[in-house]
Amino acid sequence: MVPAGINPDSGLVEIVEIPSHPYFVGSQFHPEYKSTAMHPHPLFVAFVEAALKYKQV
Repeated sequence: MVPAGINPDSGLVEIVEIPSHPYFVGSQFHPEYKSTAMHPHPLFVAFVEAALKYKQV
């Protein structure tokens, strides 16, 4: 598990991921607050892309 996102103001880790996993991301922030149906947060877009890629295997 590696820290992938650190809050520049507090120095706290906000995002962690496991690089060897097809899609493992943990977040402390709330990307759903910045998402709409027409403009989803990149975290959700990446999740759907990973799921589609995994399904094709």
